[in-house]
Amino acid sequence: MLRITFQRDAPGLTRQKFMSLKQRLLYLSALSTDPKSPTISLALHEPVEGTIVEIDPMSDGLEYDSVHAAICDGWRVVHFPDQRGNLSDSGVDVLGFQFILEKMEQFDA
Repeated sequence: MLRITFQRDAPGLTRQKFMSLKQRLLYLSALSTDPKSPTISLALHEPVEGTIVEIDPMSDGLEYDSVHAAICDGWRVVHFPDQRGNLSDSGVDVLGFQFILEKMEQFDA
């Protein structure tokens, strides 16, 4: 844990703030199992109590147009979609192929 101490102007008064490394999770669904294929949905899970994951109807599009673009921005893939074959014969509809990525960042504790 990183400990940062801030000094105030008045002698003897200090305020401490703690920063901790936390995991952010990004769920990206792509059109195929190829990391460079276009993404069709995104869900960002922040390591902060009370945050809600929701679709923004005012958004102009997704933050990343591919999993590869997210990787280039520092995200790390922790789960790849199942690549054992398609489900076209099973009668199950699948919307995209889900990748799960993580990024470790400092957050106020």
